[in-house]
Amino acid sequence: MRRFAMAGVVLTMGTVLGVLAPAAGSTPAWADGPQQVKKTTFLFDNFIPAGTLCDFDFHNVFAGSDSAVIFPDKTIDHFVVTATDTNLATGFTLTDTDHFTLTTTADGQLKSAGLIFHLRTTDGKLIVNQAGLLVFSATGDVLKVTPSINPDDRAVLCTALGGHPAF
Repeated sequence: MRRFAMAGVVLTMGTVLGVLAPAAGSTPAWADGPQQVKKTTFLFDNFIPAGTLCDFDFHNVFAGSDSAVIFPDKTIDHFVVTATDTNLATGFTLTDTDHFTLTTTADGQLKSAGLIFHLRTTDGKLIVNQAGLLVFSATGDVLKVTPSINPDDRAVLCTALGGHPAF
């Protein structure tokens, strides 16, 4: 299984921002300790056609913030993400506010800990709540997952929105 979509998006976003690339080798800058990266904000508006993620056209809008700390051997990102997920075939919409920490090691391993899914209907009814720990290898294989988390976000999102995963 590949990395769950949020980690993939976070990894892509972090790479674009240049905050997830661990330093190669030791430099004098590290003698002063880790580098604190200022808070960064981001916004994504994604249309995902049926057959790609779910068996319906999916619209995902999310905004968030990232506070990163870069060490010589890893980067630690603290994320707060608010999302709106819509099944475009039915118009059914869920909202989601997540708080999690993503640790990326120099060898590419990802560890996500915190509130991964907190899906609510537009009137506030809690549909899905998943919190815990996910660890992925550099190739995207699941190495560790706490029992309260389904690492297949397609199954979680698509089912919660009234459909099925595309594959």
